[in-house]
Amino acid sequence: MTAQVRRLVAVGGGSAVWIAALGLQRAFRHRQLEVTVVDTGPSRDAPPGHWTLPSQRGIHAMLGVREADLLRMGASFRLGTEHRGWNGAESRFLHVHGEIGTDIEKMPFYKYLQLAALSGREEKPEHYSVAAIAAGMARFARPKEGSALTASFTYGFHFEERPYAALLREIARVQGVRCIEGALAQVNRAADGNIEALQLVSGDRVEGDLFLDCSGRDAVLVNAVDAGEREDWTKWLPCDRQWSAIAAPQATPPPLTRTLAGNAGWLWWAPLAQSSMVGHVFSSAHISDDEALSQLRKVAPLQSEPVLTRLSQGKRRQPWVRNCIALGESATELEPLAGATLHLAQLGIGTLIELFPLDARSTVESVEYNRIMGEHADALRDFTLAHYLVNARSGAFWEATRREPAPARLAEKLDLYRANGRIVLLDNESFEEVDWAWLLLGSGCLPAVLEAQIHRLVEKVTPAEAAALHHRIVELAKSMPPHSQALRPHG
Repeated sequence: MTAQVRRLVAVGGGSAVWIAALGLQRAFRHRQLEVTVVDTGPSRDAPPGHWTLPSQRGIHAMLGVREADLLRMGASFRLGTEHRGWNGAESRFLHVHGEIGTDIEKMPFYKYLQLAALSGREEKPEHYSVAAIAAGMARFARPKEGSALTASFTYGFHFEERPYAALLREIARVQGVRCIEGALAQVNRAADGNIEALQLVSGDRVEGDLFLDCSGRDAVLVNAVDAGEREDWTKWLPCDRQWSAIAAPQATPPPLTRTLAGNAGWLWWAPLAQSSMVGHVFSSAHISDDEALSQLRKVAPLQSEPVLTRLSQGKRRQPWVRNCIALGESATELEPLAGATLHLAQLGIGTLIELFPLDARSTVESVEYNRIMGEHADALRDFTLAHYLVNARSGAFWEATRREPAPARLAEKLDLYRANGRIVLLDNESFEEVDWAWLLLGSGCLPAVLEAQIHRLVEKVTPAEAAALHHRIVELAKSMPPHSQALRPHG
């Protein structure tokens, strides 16, 4: 006889727990799944907010979160990231969420830029991107279908964590998610090792069939079931600290996250409608906490008490153990360079919806779930790590990150690109071919040659044709309204 999953319990205090609960409530409302959140309250060492990938728009559509609600809580739009200093003190390059140029006989336009660079001509990817030109002008408009250029980009967001979690919590309650506030006292397990119930400090007992651990780096549920084997990434990604705070606003905030390479890591700045968020991700082996905070204070005047977050970058090899599933930072810790903090949790939720067990006692779904989520985590690690491996920044910290041999899958990807310009994607990669092109070309990483058939196609594009395309893109970006105007709830 099948024992159906009827009671799902999610534990945590941030936005990830509400995304998980609301997503599963809406996905399985036809099964009358009872979803309960044990709200343990916000973490005291969590950064003040997030910058997100465009996938956030998809999860919002699923959850019923309106952009007007985000704007009312002070969020801003994000077309991409500007990286400064990664290739030397005065260097700068962009990675925006959009295409570069338009296809050349079904060949991506970035191939033209590769050939131009190999021929000694300086051509930057941002010259051929609507999103990049608009971001540089502090302008923003939503993409529109109708032409290759107006539909050539997408966007994410910057927002504070606490108002965002409160918004999700209110939507979840309206949708029927049950909420119990309180600290966890004990995890009660059955004879077979599964979690049977959670005992709260208040004395409440919360029973369930399936449990989601959204408690972040503490991983309070999954650690109680099985401490498990963890893959440590610190030999590749040595940053183990982050200072972060709310800071003063900018008069004309661009729809961009900015990073600045430092002597022991990197600093970041993310604009909001009425303020900013700033942070410093660094290696404590190369700089003290006090000196790292001093450098952060030079970025912008801080308006909140800075928070120190300790990082231990790596992944849990089995995020789904027995009847407990670790989501987001409970499963994988990764510095925020790629903007994938919430994205990782959402990948876990989407994969769980696809593999949701029909029988509460089944274990086959967990095997596939762990395989898929392991590949997602590795792909995001590789994209993050590539920023460190392909830059030309000097100094003890940067040279140490390049000294360690890269993971095999990343090393093979970079070797192939350097040989002939080809960018190969593997299964379960979040970033697309054009994202890698933004990073590699922006970092000055060029192939030795181009494949012969590609060379023949792209050499047909004349500089005059490229200049005409650039002109059309600039005119289109100029027609967009200022980003500050778009930040009004009905802008």
